[in-house]
Amino acid sequence: MSTNVVVCTDKRGVVFGTTENVAARPIVLTNARMCLYWSEDVGGVFGLADIGPTGRCRISATAPSVILEGVTAVFGVTDAAAAAWAAAPVQGR
Repeated sequence: MSTNVVVCTDKRGVVFGTTENVAARPIVLTNARMCLYWSEDVGGVFGLADIGPTGRCRISATAPSVILEGVTAVFGVTDAAAAAWAAAPVQGR
């Protein structure tokens, strides 16, 4: 079963995506997007998992898949947050 997650890494990466195994290390995400900057109205990383990025956040393009090492946290994501991640415009485009 695929699960939407936000993953934090020891290199300060914050990445949203879908995984088949939340406990895997390294973790593999598909349809991955990185949060390049989040604004105060989001409420930090927990907010990215709860409400997703807002219009003032900066979100990367989508990578078909990414393997993340150095995982420090894996957050479950609400349906509303997943929809916001999917709808976020790509920074710089």
